[in-house]
Amino acid sequence: MENQKYIWDLTKFCKDEADCENKLQEVEKEAVYLAKFKGELGTPDKLLEFWEKYYLTYDKFCTCLIYVNAGLDTNMDNESLRLLQGKLENTRNIFESNSAFVGPELKSLGNDYLRSLKSDERFKEWELYIDNIIFTNEHTLSEAEEKMLAEVSNFTYGYNEINKNCYGADIKYNDAVDSKGNVYHLNSGNVSGFLSSPDRALRKSVAENVREAYSHYTNLMTQNFIYYIKTVVTLSKIRNYKSVLSRNLSAFRVDEKVYDNVIKCARENIDLQAMYYKVKKDVLGFDEMYNYDISAPFEKNTNNYTFEEGVDIVKKALSVLGQEYVDLIDRAVKERWIDVYPRDKKRSFGYTWGTYSRTYIILLNWTGDINDVFTLAHELGHAIQHYFTNTTQKIQNTDQPIFLAETASTFNEIILGNYLLKNTKDTDERFVVLGHLINEIVGTVFSQANLSMFEDFCYKTIENGGNLSTEVLKQKWLECMQKPFEDIINLSQCNLLGWQNVFHFYNHSYYVWQYALAYMISGYFVENLNNDKQNALELYYKFLKGTNEYYPTEFLKKLGVDINSEEFYKQSFKGFRALFEQFKELAKDYKY
Repeated sequence: MENQKYIWDLTKFCKDEADCENKLQEVEKEAVYLAKFKGELGTPDKLLEFWEKYYLTYDKFCTCLIYVNAGLDTNMDNESLRLLQGKLENTRNIFESNSAFVGPELKSLGNDYLRSLKSDERFKEWELYIDNIIFTNEHTLSEAEEKMLAEVSNFTYGYNEINKNCYGADIKYNDAVDSKGNVYHLNSGNVSGFLSSPDRALRKSVAENVREAYSHYTNLMTQNFIYYIKTVVTLSKIRNYKSVLSRNLSAFRVDEKVYDNVIKCARENIDLQAMYYKVKKDVLGFDEMYNYDISAPFEKNTNNYTFEEGVDIVKKALSVLGQEYVDLIDRAVKERWIDVYPRDKKRSFGYTWGTYSRTYIILLNWTGDINDVFTLAHELGHAIQHYFTNTTQKIQNTDQPIFLAETASTFNEIILGNYLLKNTKDTDERFVVLGHLINEIVGTVFSQANLSMFEDFCYKTIENGGNLSTEVLKQKWLECMQKPFEDIINLSQCNLLGWQNVFHFYNHSYYVWQYALAYMISGYFVENLNNDKQNALELYYKFLKGTNEYYPTEFLKKLGVDINSEEFYKQSFKGFRALFEQFKELAKDYKY
């Protein structure tokens, strides 16, 4: 039986399933009580009371949401949690249906009424929230329509559940075999780790098994993906947004030029990604390089880190942020925020999740390579940022765009990479470490931009009245993800169904491109820290703690980052290019 210290503690959310069910019943009762405020929101006292009670109820619901879904993510065959998940969705419908009157009623009261609240001291912590209501009023529908949408919108969660269960529970991989004939059991959690193995025969075997396993779900997952895209497009049109991209960016007042600049700069500098693959091909001595070689390590004998060793490395690297930050890492381990190891029926990849009133939890699939150490640093960045934000801001001011959330995580990755470089004296080891850092840039900036181009194509195709199919999706995947490198990589072994299992496509539209933007913002904060810029640490902690005064673009500008400036992007990619050139030079003397 797995040691409990490596399994996260979900009792902080609900003591057990009975407690979860009791809390859901409380949420339903409180939702009915909230409905009694209908017609009374024109009285400031009542409106304030409603908002405060609404968020208390919402937070309680979220503790149940996480308890159930996180429990399923580590054991997708848990039938009692599956039944409780159905109860959860019923409660969500009741909660959202009973509060569907709010938007239309506030819209009917007029923007002048809402603006008048901002001069009331009691609403000081609600000013941004009020501004957002005013801004989105044009997309608010009638009460009947809002109630109907509250019911229908919940169906979108089903597409994610289908995807998650297919690739977490139902999918079966054949065993993989390495060059010595050793056999390895594959599951969703360890596949990516094996694709980073120094054993080429094992990588090839894993890649073949993944392609074969995915092929069994082609028709099912194609239709699931297409109808998810169609549903999101339809819901955006119903709310009178010109596009899904517009809806996602307007929520935080982000100009679409920001998206355009990120994608444009990534594509203009895609020769850097090609350079990385060319160096890898030359260093590893491949006559032919295949897709299963992309994640091959530069060292023949890769280090295998225990989880404890990984934690220790991350703590040392992030000690530049002070003892308070390091203490929170210790707390995360001691309080079992983290579910560490892969196992059958456990969801793949990694994530961080939590509520306003509870500490966060982290999903890992630790196999022991250096990538896992970077993932640990990344997810701790999320968890600790949420800790600081939630202990500083009121609940209504904790929502933020993905690129701010991913800044805290990618910042940690850069700090970790710099720490490893600084503490590695051997030239060959420095090349290996720099290779990992370059790989992070490739994966976080370039690959995510490529993914976003694919996603954007899918949305725009449906928005413009076009159609998607398996073959259309395969060809676009090839064009965005692999075609630019066909002179370096033999594409005959590509998995053209890779888009089926990009879980960020399902949980938030236009998520992935924001990784690239976040990495650039992170680079600014890291550079300030490395150059001992005055107040660098103070500025970064201000970022971690969030704001109740400014929208994200303005908030970042107050901290010295102007994401509306093309110069910001040029400087970022100039820095990337310098690092890639350094990597290329070191490769000339590297002894593999």
